[in-house]
Amino acid sequence: MIEMALREVEKYYGANHILKGATFDIKQGERVGLLGRNGTGKSTLFRIMAGLEGCDGGSRMLRKNATVGMLEQLPRYPEHYTAYDVLYASFEEVHALRGSMTELERRMSGGSCPEEVLEKYGRLQERFELLGGYEVEDRIARVCGGLKIDPQLSGTLFKSLSGGEQTRVVLAVLMLSQPEILLLDEPTNHLDIDSMEWLEDYLSSYNGTVVIISHDRYFLDRVAGRIVELSDGRAELYEGGYSWYREEKEARFQSRLEKYEQEQKKIRQLEAAAKRMHEWAKMADSGAMHRRAFSIEKRIERLDRTEKPAMERVLDSTFNEHEFSGRDVVTARQLVKAFAGRVVLDNTNFIVKKGERVAVLGSNGSGKTTLFRCITGETEIDSGSVKTGESIRAAYLPQVVSFGKPELSIMDTVREQLLISEGNARKLLAEYRFMSGDVHKSVGSLSGGEKSRLRLCILMQGEVNLLLLDEPTNHLDIESREWLEAALEEFEGTIVFISHDRYFINKFATRISLLENGRITDFYGDYEYFRSRVRVLREEVKEQAVKPEQRKSVKTAAAPPEKPAVAKDVKQAGLEAEIAALEAELAEIARRMQESAGDYVLLEALYREQKEMEERLELLYGEWAELL
Repeated sequence: MIEMALREVEKYYGANHILKGATFDIKQGERVGLLGRNGTGKSTLFRIMAGLEGCDGGSRMLRKNATVGMLEQLPRYPEHYTAYDVLYASFEEVHALRGSMTELERRMSGGSCPEEVLEKYGRLQERFELLGGYEVEDRIARVCGGLKIDPQLSGTLFKSLSGGEQTRVVLAVLMLSQPEILLLDEPTNHLDIDSMEWLEDYLSSYNGTVVIISHDRYFLDRVAGRIVELSDGRAELYEGGYSWYREEKEARFQSRLEKYEQEQKKIRQLEAAAKRMHEWAKMADSGAMHRRAFSIEKRIERLDRTEKPAMERVLDSTFNEHEFSGRDVVTARQLVKAFAGRVVLDNTNFIVKKGERVAVLGSNGSGKTTLFRCITGETEIDSGSVKTGESIRAAYLPQVVSFGKPELSIMDTVREQLLISEGNARKLLAEYRFMSGDVHKSVGSLSGGEKSRLRLCILMQGEVNLLLLDEPTNHLDIESREWLEAALEEFEGTIVFISHDRYFINKFATRISLLENGRITDFYGDYEYFRSRVRVLREEVKEQAVKPEQRKSVKTAAAPPEKPAVAKDVKQAGLEAEIAALEAELAEIARRMQESAGDYVLLEALYREQKEMEERLELLYGEWAELL
């Protein structure tokens, strides 16, 4: 059954023709991903689909009595509303009944009570049960748990919450109201990975239809079963998930290009034939031959013509690199950092070796960005030490990009920071999709994605061998993410990054450092390996939480002995891997010291490096022994 149908939808904003005949159907129970570059009209189309905005041409048809809910801009609530009040606003009648019942319960608790009060309470209770009032608390608790809306956040005034926190609360409200058609515009923004995975599971089992705008490719692969892409104001349909869409899009492009080239070849042949026939007609003074030439030209006009397919402009640039001869890129030991009495980093150890691709993961507020700022020196540490290799040249892309002079234009900002001519600046900016008039926009007026793109443009011109990237794909559309990935694939230096983009993590991470409770646990592998290990760890934690007598009751005599705790197992494996690497490096240093017996300067440097490694090795052996 069709839930919603869009037919030849047109939309103008002034002279800007945004939608040029978008047409597609959404069937009941579908999970649809709506894709397109930034500015192609996805959010405009969503507002039309939600009935919040009309179209200038075409039509939107909705199944009779179907309800539509949309996550978009944050609605306004009364000043005194807490986050919990906002959540309960989805159940206004239940909330009112609960209040009336509480008042009657207070009156009944005093002892003797009039019969009419008891009867009224019975009627209210019956209605409360009919509306599922006793299940509301459980539903709210389940959704809040998945979206990390804890009791402290629930009791905070809604207007005092950050934009990300408000978005999570409004997403919870939308899910609690359970509309038959759910429209979600970038629902994974401001969610950590645990919340994203919970949302994926929730939407997969949602008893309704879901349409999603998202740049999160991993999320789309797990949730969407069909893709609608907006391009040049029109909708193109792909009957599969994101990965299938990428392959099919390339196949369609190649097919159209081949058809276009065949048509052009035929047209050129007919045009050449008509031209020769006109020439022969002139030489022979033959009206019949002229008529045949005109007939061929009319045939050319009647031919079906395929519009030349064009691939979207690809950003083509790579990082300039600087050689680094050492092994230790970042060495952070026993780092401690607290804010207002709250310890964020608690004796944190973080070692990064040359050429590693390290993803630093952890829940929001776990201290990931603080760790990066300690490494770059932007934040002063309370105790411990952090240093980078002597020839390290680092480039840092913060999560929120800003420029010291927001009033300057894009052009002036690039020229000031890179000291290049206007012509070279224009050429460089064009590579990063800042075209013609765009270069005169002030940097303060740019969107988050444009600011990130401009910062990358500047960073990539410097010679660097260490990249520190804090949520590098935030605000970037899928095309820009793929360009960034292509640039990073060419980069031979070391990359340390924070990200919630699991597609990006899976593509680049060779090691995942999980920051929890101020400490780091390393997982040597990609995101899928990390995810499987964490899932096992959580199951172990649940099992450990069961009371001893309950554990005993569910075990059988033939049950195998319990496995050691996964957290201990993983940490031990990480320590042993690091110990083995250090021992191998010490053996290499000993070999080089023997070969360099006459070079006292080099010997002194090698000796210092040897002593540092031996001290580190001693610490690691101590931790390993404690685990055993």
